[in-house]
Amino acid sequence: MSLLLSLSGLFIPDRKNGIKIIIAGFILCGLTGGKVSADSSFEESYLRRDKNGASPDVFIYKNAVTPGIKSVDIRVNDQSAGKMDVEFISNGRDETTPCLSADMLKTIGIKTELYEEKANGRCYDLKKTIPASELYYRDSNQTLFITVPQEAVDKQNFTMIPPEEWDHGVTSLRTSYNGYYYSSRIKTDQHSGGGNDSDSDTSRSAYVNLNTVGSLGAWRLYSVDSFYKSDQRGWESNHDRSYLSRDIAGLRSQLQVGEIYTRTSGYMAGTVPLSGVSLTTSEKMSLDNQFRFAPVIRGVARTNARLTVRQRGNVIYSTTLTPGPFAIDDLYSAQVGADLEATVEESDGQRQVFRVPYTSLPDMIRPGAMRYSVAAGKYRSQGRDVKEPVVFSGGLERGFEYFTLGGALLASDRYQTLSAGVSWNAGNIGAFSAEIAHARYNNPENKDNTRDGSAVRVQYARHFEASDTSLQILGYQYRSEDFLEFQEYLMRDSGYVSPDDDDAYAYSTRRKRNRLEMTINQNVTDIGSLYMTVSQDRYYGTSNKSTSVTGGIGTTIGSSTVSLSLTDTRDEDRSDRQLSLSVSIPLSSGSDSRRSYGSLNYGLVRDQNKQFSQSLGYSGSALDNTLTYSANVLRDVQGKYSQSGTLGYNGSMANISGGLSHSNNYNQISAGMSGGVTLYGGGVVLSPVLGDTVAIVDTTGASGIGLSGSGDVRTDMFGHAMVTWLTPYRYNEINLDASGVDNVELKETGRKVVPSEGAAVLLKFASRVGRRAMAELHGPRNIPLGAMVYTEGDGASREEAGIVGNKGLTYLSGLDARNEEHLLVVWGDGPDAQCRFTLPAATPEQLKPDNWYQKIIVNCR
Repeated sequence: MSLLLSLSGLFIPDRKNGIKIIIAGFILCGLTGGKVSADSSFEESYLRRDKNGASPDVFIYKNAVTPGIKSVDIRVNDQSAGKMDVEFISNGRDETTPCLSADMLKTIGIKTELYEEKANGRCYDLKKTIPASELYYRDSNQTLFITVPQEAVDKQNFTMIPPEEWDHGVTSLRTSYNGYYYSSRIKTDQHSGGGNDSDSDTSRSAYVNLNTVGSLGAWRLYSVDSFYKSDQRGWESNHDRSYLSRDIAGLRSQLQVGEIYTRTSGYMAGTVPLSGVSLTTSEKMSLDNQFRFAPVIRGVARTNARLTVRQRGNVIYSTTLTPGPFAIDDLYSAQVGADLEATVEESDGQRQVFRVPYTSLPDMIRPGAMRYSVAAGKYRSQGRDVKEPVVFSGGLERGFEYFTLGGALLASDRYQTLSAGVSWNAGNIGAFSAEIAHARYNNPENKDNTRDGSAVRVQYARHFEASDTSLQILGYQYRSEDFLEFQEYLMRDSGYVSPDDDDAYAYSTRRKRNRLEMTINQNVTDIGSLYMTVSQDRYYGTSNKSTSVTGGIGTTIGSSTVSLSLTDTRDEDRSDRQLSLSVSIPLSSGSDSRRSYGSLNYGLVRDQNKQFSQSLGYSGSALDNTLTYSANVLRDVQGKYSQSGTLGYNGSMANISGGLSHSNNYNQISAGMSGGVTLYGGGVVLSPVLGDTVAIVDTTGASGIGLSGSGDVRTDMFGHAMVTWLTPYRYNEINLDASGVDNVELKETGRKVVPSEGAAVLLKFASRVGRRAMAELHGPRNIPLGAMVYTEGDGASREEAGIVGNKGLTYLSGLDARNEEHLLVVWGDGPDAQCRFTLPAATPEQLKPDNWYQKIIVNCR
C-alpha cells in the first residue's frame, strides 16, 4: 500500500482565546493493496520550501516539541514544584526529551542522592535511574509532569512555593476607600401643621475610611485611617496604624516596623498597640494556610439605617443598611481579643446597641510546626490620656501529634504577665484548649506594693457529624480579684475614669469575675439551619450580670427563603429584646445576557414591649447587577407609615449608592461611594473594590477585554484592568477573554503568578488591535510555508502581522483599517529571502466583522 499525503496549512484565529491554530488537512490521493505502515513519519519534502526556505521543525518531531530551552511549570507527583527553564534535546529518534541535571532535580524536591550510583552524564536519565518513575511534557500548557516513588520526594520542598517564584510587584500606591453622608430630620412639634421647619431636630454625619498600601520592592507601607463627622463634635479622625512590612522568606515570617499590634499565642495576654517592631510567623507562606477568624455581625434593620462598629471606643467600621436582615463579614481592622460594640441607628432615631464577642477557635497547629511572635516598643495610647511604657511581648507554639503547647509573655517596667496553654485534639470527643495566666504589677493605689492575680481560660469545640451540629463553648474564669489585663492596669494606673467611655468605665469600676460564651450551629436536612450564640459576664462586687442571646432559624420554601431571629440583651441598667421574621420571594426576568433579578420582601418585628412593626418592599438588580434598587413601606409600632428607597450603581471604576426615607415625622437621605485607586508607573487605574494583594492587567491599549472569573470587569480605554483579589504566596491564574471584542487578538491569554503579600503585580499581555484580513501572496519566487509577515520598520518598531500558509494564503491581524499597510515577508537571511507588498485600505464591506476572511490577492516583490 502506498500513501500520498499533501499538507495544506492555514493559520486562522481562535476569536475566544486569540491563539493561532494550524488546521492541517491530509488528503488521500491514492491507495494500492498492501499493509499500512505504522510509522508516523512523513516526507519532509512535501512541505513546500526553496533553497532559502526552511520547513518548521515542529513538523519533524513526533511529539511536536522542538529542541531548545523552554520555561515550564513542573509538577512532581501532581504537586507544584515551581517554574524552571528546561532544555529539550533531540534523542535521535525524531523526538525531544527534557534534559534535567541532578542539581535541578534536587531543587524541585527529588532525592537524587539515593540513586547517585546509577546516574551518569549531564542529563539525568530519570526513567533508568529511579525505578517506577515517569516523565511527561504537555506542550499545550507548558507543564512537565514527573512521577517518582514517594521515598524519592523531599517533603520539605512542598510546604511552600519557592521564594524565587514570588513576585513582589511594581512600585505603586493604592487606596481602598468607602464613605457616606447621612442626614436625618426628625420633627419635634406635631401641632405645627407640618409647615414649620424650625420645629425639627436635624442631624448630619459623614464617614470616610481609607486603607492605603504603598509598595517598593519587597517592602510595604500600610496605613489605616477613618474620619467621622457629627453635628456635635465636627470631624474626628481615627488613625489606627501606619507601619512598614516585608516578608522574611528564610524564616517564613513577617517583619513589621511602626504602629503595630502584638500578636501572641496567649489570648490572656491580650492584644496591645505598640509603636515598635515585631517579627511573626506568617502562616500564609505555608501551603497549609490557616486564616484569621473574624466575627460576623448579624442583625435586622427596620428602616434605612446606619451601622457603627466600635472596638475599645474607636469606630472601626461603619456602613448604611437597608431594611431587613444584615450580616457584616468584612471586618478587616478589628483585633482579636476585644469585643465589638455594634450600634444600629434607625431613620426615626431609635437605636439598637449590642456586643459581639471576638475570640478565636481552639488553636491547633500541625505536628512539628512551630509558630512564634516577638515584639518590642512603646505602648500606643490611641488618643487616651494614659501612660505609655516600653513593652516587650513574645509567644511560642509548638505542634505535636495530638496536642499543641504554647506560652506567652508581656512585660513592662511595672507590669508583667506570663501565660501557658495547651490545645488538645480528643478525636470524637472534640477539641479542648486551656490557658492559665499570672499577672504581677505595682499597686496603682500604692506604688510601693505589688499585687498579683491569676486567670484561666477554657475552650471546647466539636462538630457532631451525625447531626451536622457545630458546638463551641468558651469560658473565662478570673480566679483572683486582683488579676488585671495590661490595658486595664494602665487605665487604673493613670487614674483614667470616665463614665462617658464605656470601655474605660468598665476597666475602672467593673471587674470581670467570669465569662461564658456558647455558639451552636445546626443544619437540618430539608428545613434549613439554626444558630444560637449566648454570652454572659459576671462581675466582682455586684450580683448584676450582662447577658446577650442571639438565635435564629433559616429555611427555604420552594424558591423563597424564610428566617426567624431573636436578639435579647440584658445589662445592669438596660435591656432590649427583638423578635424578627423575614420572608423573601425571588422574581427574575430578562434575557440571558443582560439578566435582571428581583425579590419581594416582607418583615415583621416584635419589640420588648410586645409591639409590632411591619415592612413590605421590593429589591432587585438590572444590567447584570450593575444597577441595584429597592423600595419599601414600613408600618411602625404606632401605626404610622413611612416610605424608603435606595439606588446603587456598581460600575467598573467605583460603586455609588443613595437612599432616602420619608414619613410624617422624619425625612432622611444618604449617599455613599466606595472603590479603589491605584497609582503606578503606567498611570492610574480605578476599580470598584481593592484588596491587599492585586494584579494590574495591561493589554497595551486593547479595551473591552474581559477577565475570566471577575464578573463584568473589562479593560478600560487604556487597556488597564484590576484583578482586585489575589491569594499571596499561592499560584494565581489570570485569564483574559476577548470574545465579543472585534479586531483584537491576544498573543497570550493566561498567566500564572505567585504574589507576595501586599504586592501589586503588573501583568503585560501583548495584543494586536486593528483590522484582520486574509491575503493570497503572489510573487516571482515561491514563498515557503511558515514565512513570517511583519509591519515595515526596524528593530522594536517591527511587529509580527501573520504567518504564510500553503500556497501563499496568509492570515493578517492588527492592521490599520483606514490606510494602506506596507508589509514585509521574511523566510531566511539576506535580501533574496524576503519580499514586500502593500495591503490596500479596507472597504466598508471588508470592515464588517463577518467579512474579514474575504481573500485579497496581492503581489509580493
